[in-house]
Amino acid sequence: MNADADGFASVYWGYRIIGGYLFVHQPDVTVLNLMRKLKVENSIFPEKIHAFYIYDTSEPEKIPFRVYNYAVFDHHANPDSQFLKKAFMKYVRIRTANVMNLYDLSDGIDLEEDILFAFAVALVTDTGFLKAAKGEELEYLAKFLCDRPLDEVFEVVLSGKVKDYQKFIKHISNIEIVKDKLTLAIAECDDDDEFLCVVDLLMYPLNLSVVIGRLPWGSWVYCRKPLVQRVYQTLLREFHNRDAGRLYGFYDVDFLVKKLLTEF
Repeated sequence: MNADADGFASVYWGYRIIGGYLFVHQPDVTVLNLMRKLKVENSIFPEKIHAFYIYDTSEPEKIPFRVYNYAVFDHHANPDSQFLKKAFMKYVRIRTANVMNLYDLSDGIDLEEDILFAFAVALVTDTGFLKAAKGEELEYLAKFLCDRPLDEVFEVVLSGKVKDYQKFIKHISNIEIVKDKLTLAIAECDDDDEFLCVVDLLMYPLNLSVVIGRLPWGSWVYCRKPLVQRVYQTLLREFHNRDAGRLYGFYDVDFLVKKLLTEF
C-alpha cells in the first residue's frame, strides 16, 4: 500500500530481472517522478496470474489485493511469520533498504544503469536524505550512482513535493516551538511530502529534537535517531493504529506534547 521509492525500485528490479507485470499502489510524488523519468507505467494485469512477487513488505494487510503462490523480498523487522511460511520463496534480511538485499541477490548479474539509479533514489529516501546513512549505506550508494551526480537523485526526490508554495510558507510561519528538556516543533501540513520538507528544512537549523505534524490522516511524531527507540517504543506503543511515528486517526497533538515533556 502507498508505495515509496524502495518499494518501486524493488518492483522495478523484479520486472526487469524476473519479468512479468509491474504494479505499485498509490505511488508517492518521488515514485511518480521516478516512473516518469524511467518511462514506466503500472501494468494491466492479465486475467490469469501464475505467481506474485511481493517486495518491501511481509504484511498481508499492506497488500492491496489477495495474493496466492507468492514470493516475498523484504527488509523490515518483525515480519508476519504465517505469511512468510506460505511463500514458495522468501528473502528477508533486516537492512536499511530492500534494494541493498536485491543488489546482493544480483551478484553475477550486470544490472543496468536505470535499475541502479532507482536503487540510489530508494536508498536516499529510506535514509532520510542520508541523515541515517552509515558506512554500509554510503558504500552501496556509490555502487548505485555509478557516474551520476547525487544532485540528479535529489531532483527526483524533491521535485513537486510542495504543491502550493504560498500555503506552505504560511504553514512554516505558523509553526509552534516548545522549548523544555526537548525542543519540539508542531507543524500543520497538507500531506506527508510537505511535512517531510518541513523536517528536512528546519530540524537541524533550529536544533529540534522532535517535530510533530498535524496531518489530514492524524499525527506524525518525527524525532532524531537517538530518540527513536525511546519515543516510538516507550511513548507511542499504546497507540495501536500506528506505523512507526505515524498515528492514524489521532489528532490530539497537545496530548502528545504534554506526554513528551512529561516523559523526558
